[in-house]
This record gives sequence, C-alpha cells and structure tokens, in this order.
Amino acid sequence: GVQLVTSDAHKGLVGAIEEVFQGASWQRCAVHLMRDCMREAGSRQLKKRVGRIMSPAFRAKDAATARAMYHAACDMLRECCPKAADVAEEAEPDALAYLAFPPSHWKRLRTNNVQERANREIKRRSRVVQVFPSEKSLERLVGAVMCEQDEQWSASRYFAYDKIQELYDEKRRRKEPAAPARPAADLAEAARKMILASLELAEKVDAA
Repeated sequence: GVQLVTSDAHKGLVGAIEEVFQGASWQRCAVHLMRDCMREAGSRQLKKRVGRIMSPAFRAKDAATARAMYHAACDMLRECCPKAADVAEEAEPDALAYLAFPPSHWKRLRTNNVQERANREIKRRSRVVQVFPSEKSLERLVGAVMCEQDEQWSASRYFAYDKIQELYDEKRRRKEPAAPARPAADLAEAARKMILASLELAEKVDAA
C-alpha cells in the first residue's frame, strides 16, 4: 500500500525503491535537492543566493503556484548559475511529486527529515565512543539506536487519522469539475515577484 517514498537522489537507493515499492511515486528530498543545486555554485555568496531562490518554491500553498514558482526559480538560476538550473530542471518531476497529495501532507512528504534525524542520533552516539574496538561493537551500538528509534516510531503517528482520511477525500475531489485556472502569464509573473520578495526580505535580514 506504499504510495510515496522520499529520499535523496543516491542512484542505488533510488533503484532499490523502484524495485521494492513498485508502483509507488518517488519524492526527491527538497533539502537534498537544494544542497545539490548549491554545490554547483562557486562562491559562498552564490551558494546562499541559489538556496534562497529555490526555497520559496517549496513553501507555496497550492500546486499551480508551486509549479509556477519552481519554473520561475529555474529561470532565475539560469541567469546566475546555469549548472544549478540544469540540476533543478532535471529534478522537477521528482522534486514536485508531493503535489499529488493533499496540501496538509506536503510539509512532511517533501523531505526525508525522519531518516535524517535518525542518522544524526547515530552520529551523536558514535562520536561519544570515537574509536570502536571492532565492527561488531559499532553494529551493536547502531542496532541499539535503531531499536530505540523503532520503538518511538511504533508508538507515534506520523499522520493523525483525520489527516490520512484527507488523502481519500482528495481523490474524490479530483473527480469533481476543476475550478477555472489562473492565466499562465499572470501566474508566472506572480511567482517571480514572490521569489524576488523573499530574496529582498532575506537581504534585509542579513543587513540588519
């Protein structure tokens, strides 16, 4: 019953997801994607700008605006960092896979923060020991950490019942006639203005 799997773009991991969860969508982690785009920038200042251009696209409140902002972000990246624009454009279908789900789910679907928190916990525990006498001792520590994480995950809900129900309500709504779409040119212009406003705000915060 798995419908979506979120991860970074590691080729082996993506291949395993396709093989094990056949028919499920793959969501490329938005945070990892932004890091991949920033890695293509040369200077520290340009890296910061690339991240700030990409970030607003993942905070849009509706699917049409999110796609328009993503396209606007790619166009703006093309002006300042073409290599980052190439990465973003190629990743678009997988970066926006979360838009096929209810808006209230988006924040939790577009990143793999749950796995990242588990990784940080492993690193935190292993740094305390620093030097392990053997591989088995390391495996025992990591196994104990993951058993603890498993207990926490088993005792909690990532989505409440009413949020999960929205997934099925959303499918029913898609069968209903869609509302008139906003003109593409107007949407593109509004998307660009929103990204520029976000950049301006970030620059003011830096200057303060």
